[in-house]
Amino acid sequence: MPSAHRATLRPAGLELSEVEFTFGSSFPHPRERAIREGYGFEIELPAVLDLLTGIDDGVLKAGDVKDLLLHVVDGMYPRADCWRYESDEDKLAWCRRDGTCQTCDRHRDAFAKSLALAAERWRRWTLPDQYPYATGNAKGLHEVGCHILRQGMPQEFSPPAADDAEALRSFAHQKDAYDRPPTGLKPSYHVPFHAMTTAETRAWMERNTGPKGGRYYHRCERCAPTP
Repeated sequence: MPSAHRATLRPAGLELSEVEFTFGSSFPHPRERAIREGYGFEIELPAVLDLLTGIDDGVLKAGDVKDLLLHVVDGMYPRADCWRYESDEDKLAWCRRDGTCQTCDRHRDAFAKSLALAAERWRRWTLPDQYPYATGNAKGLHEVGCHILRQGMPQEFSPPAADDAEALRSFAHQKDAYDRPPTGLKPSYHVPFHAMTTAETRAWMERNTGPKGGRYYHRCERCAPTP
């Protein structure tokens, strides 16, 4: 999303206060280059004209103005969240080079929660007497012994460690691909069904039943669960 920023420019012998910059509204392909080299940034025309006048008057040098503008862009890079506009391939390569990145930082808590959720689902799955029913994202209700359900469950559970940098990287960069999680892409430790006690199942059924008795879920016809 485009953002607006202001900066005071102080080249030699001149001061331009509150110069307006924008980022993200235009990416002209004929002059494509790195974002840190100004790609995606715009500056108000009056300020440009004042800088050119300073060059004409001999107060400024073109090279100094260029360095000044690139310095301003470098300072605005984090404020404008330019990282999001970098290519997914570059972000992943830089993350592997540096060991981490702001994409990983942004999704670190979500990664930890996904591990905890998967671990709890697997724990319940291994205790079928305590948790005899299960449901998934499709709102289907099954008995845990149902053939359909067992086909969708992993045979073993081998989650990465919470501090596994590569596992975090895979999770974070998949989630942050232009802010659109890839459809159907799940982490290797994903446990698709949530097993429940009989009481939890009845409460879940009640929550997913409309005020006129309409069900927002379906009961598996093969195992016909009856909590």
